[in-house]
Amino acid sequence: MIEPSILDVDVSKANLSEIEKYCNRVHIDVVPGGKYTPTAVKGLKTELVKDVHLMIPDAYKKIGMYKNAGADIINVHVEDCDTERMIKKIKKMKLKVGLALNPETPAEKVKKYLREIDEVLIMSVHPGKGGQKFINVLDKVNKIKKWNDDVIIKVDGGIKKRHLTKLKKADYTIMGSYIFNKKNPVKVLKNLSLKYIARNIRKDIIEMIYRAGSGHPGGALGMTDIFTTLYFDHLKYDVKNPKWKKRDLLVLSNGHICPVLYSCLARVGFFPRKELKGLRKTGKMLEGHPSLHIPGIENSSGPLGIGLSQAAGMALAGNKVICMMSDGEHDEGNTWEAIMFAAKYKLNNLISIIDYNGIQLSGNTNKIMPLGDLAKKYKTFGWNVRVINGHDFKQIKKALKYKGKKPLAIIAKTTPGKGISFMEHRYEWHGKAPNEIEYEKAMRELDESM
Repeated sequence: MIEPSILDVDVSKANLSEIEKYCNRVHIDVVPGGKYTPTAVKGLKTELVKDVHLMIPDAYKKIGMYKNAGADIINVHVEDCDTERMIKKIKKMKLKVGLALNPETPAEKVKKYLREIDEVLIMSVHPGKGGQKFINVLDKVNKIKKWNDDVIIKVDGGIKKRHLTKLKKADYTIMGSYIFNKKNPVKVLKNLSLKYIARNIRKDIIEMIYRAGSGHPGGALGMTDIFTTLYFDHLKYDVKNPKWKKRDLLVLSNGHICPVLYSCLARVGFFPRKELKGLRKTGKMLEGHPSLHIPGIENSSGPLGIGLSQAAGMALAGNKVICMMSDGEHDEGNTWEAIMFAAKYKLNNLISIIDYNGIQLSGNTNKIMPLGDLAKKYKTFGWNVRVINGHDFKQIKKALKYKGKKPLAIIAKTTPGKGISFMEHRYEWHGKAPNEIEYEKAMRELDESM
């Protein structure tokens, strides 16, 4: 996971609200005479986890001040402190503990503390100075993972895109200069982060459905990569003005996969992420199927087969419309009426994305109602068609760059339950919540997937 570092950054120009879309933490280096005093850290208005790295002589005395400033994690250097005393104080403050290692410090220096701390920060440059060359620390990462696979490992310093393959086993790669020295830092972060965002959205889906005790994980997990691309790379919208007249419209026809939509809406800023915890709970905002009172939602849905009709009507009014559909709802006659309607009116501002995952509530689609050559059917009905791998970001992006004279159907071949071994390709997970053991296994697999 990418974690942006703001050591030398003017935060007023860093646009933290945009950065929140692409990561879940911000790394704050505190150096002697630096920008990030407790007051400055408190002034950072963000939902990002504040991961504070204290590189100051009086770190022990300042822990309480940074806690009051909103720090979630305190990192201190194992070389520079009474480590046991420091760990006890950070824990007493109910903060997460990180121990930092300079490049020349062997991994063995933190080994005896690994059961007491939460994270290890491995410096791949000498701390406190931006713009240094990356030092390969893979050996340290491997050693610490071997000693304790549960501790979170972060690597910080001189990291560029080409170094990321060497750091796959690290949980977080902290990047500052590489991101913020570019003309468009948010674009750089986005290009680095799409697959990490998708992983976090899958974690949201499992968390939400587990907490709710009911829901539909299979299709939601399978469509995560497409929703990630739409909301973090493609759609035009304004979270501060959800009814902006020039926005792109996303219609969710197969409304039961709404956890993936809710996670995206929360992560781009339509509503706070804490709302995700209330899925399917009485009195909470997020219902089991989408409803128009939720910011960012364009249609109410539940009964399958009606979304494309809604989307075609919206497209007739002129906005760009993307309709998310299931393969199973092509059993519905209303779907085919909408397909004909869109072709008649040459709605080239309408894109239908079909989740071609091969499962339905009670079995496989080919056994319940075979769809035959779906691409050929759409073409016969007057549409253009693209068939893609629904988990390949390049293919998804390319298909969405559509300029044609007819409506477009994107048939996305997806894996239901994608990312979780015991859910993949199993129709039983179309509409079932995981129990505690399954939840823990699913979250562990997602954590390990990167």
